[in-house]
Amino acid sequence: MQTFRIILMTTALIFYVCIANAQTVEKNIFDLDPNIIAAATCNGAINAVSLANYENGDLSEERARIMMRTTTLAIWLIATKHQSVQHLREHGLSYDEFMYDSYESTYDDLADGNYDWDSQIEIDNCIARIFDSLTSVTEQDLARSGIANYFDFMAQIKIESDKHFDYILRLLQAMQ
Repeated sequence: MQTFRIILMTTALIFYVCIANAQTVEKNIFDLDPNIIAAATCNGAINAVSLANYENGDLSEERARIMMRTTTLAIWLIATKHQSVQHLREHGLSYDEFMYDSYESTYDDLADGNYDWDSQIEIDNCIARIFDSLTSVTEQDLARSGIANYFDFMAQIKIESDKHFDYILRLLQAMQ
């Protein structure tokens, strides 16, 4: 868990440096969509649990990857259902901040022994909330967001999610 905490802190530091250097800085939280904030928060918490379970040997690498792919796809479907692609481009870093804060908080609870059944119930609710987007996305939602082929989109999500997961594995290896 200590190695993963170091990786998390390194990733968070890189993330915050990128935010600080971004050309568009979020000036008003009221410009953000609460649905996307909730999805980003759930995404971070679910990924923290999944990656901690991978690190502990409770999830195989492939199952941990599947969790990351699924949460990534789900948040994109939720985001494009509620906002335009332009909105997501303008405010993506702000939504990412909610995700990383949730990831860090959940991972800290796991590492400190403060994760309990109530925490798991929150994760289960998050899973149900964001996974609903996988079964309720409409053709109109996809068309409005510019997704012409859902299967090509899923393939791109898999590639990007796996790149992120591979990066985490390289960090783990470098820390050993």
